[in-house]
Amino acid sequence: MKRPTMHNIVLIRHGEAAKSPTESDPDLTEQGRRQATELAKDLQRQYPHGAGVRLISSPKARALQTARPVSNLWKKSILRSDDFIEIPSPENIPLAQRGAWIQEFLNSSWESMTSEQVLWRRRILQALIKQETDQGVHTTLIFCHFMVINTVVAAIRGDHRVTQFLADYTSQTHLSLKSGSGRLNIVRLGQERASRNQIQ
Repeated sequence: MKRPTMHNIVLIRHGEAAKSPTESDPDLTEQGRRQATELAKDLQRQYPHGAGVRLISSPKARALQTARPVSNLWKKSILRSDDFIEIPSPENIPLAQRGAWIQEFLNSSWESMTSEQVLWRRRILQALIKQETDQGVHTTLIFCHFMVINTVVAAIRGDHRVTQFLADYTSQTHLSLKSGSGRLNIVRLGQERASRNQIQ
């Protein structure tokens, strides 16, 4: 009997973005672009020439721009997926107040999510368990956001706290998925940052 195949999934937080209370989709800062370039070099060391690696990104500019250096290096396309977009704000929270809402939400529970946010989380988890090994692909790199990473870690742990760890810019959180099991496991968390500022 053939043993189940293990698929590797890496959740990569985007680089530093030019946050603004009036900009819903900011670009990377100069520092963020440098971080993306260094990330590409590190990924090249881990997965030479991108052999067997699939690239997926949130459609947000900061995630796509973080993925672009390694995409260019490997000459691989990036699959844009709305399944890995950042958490939606409650309807009554204007863009200018999103930062304050995020900071407050960090200290709360995933049980306090709105119905829209529950759907957001469900879509992330469903998309992850579909990342099966096929056509020579053994690893999926997903360029996404702080809240995406933390909700996945919380779901795997069965822990309701919103903040599981302070994923730093371009940190890599490694998961594994046994083919056909629909079960995700945490291999190791990504690098942490010291502050909760600039979380988005």
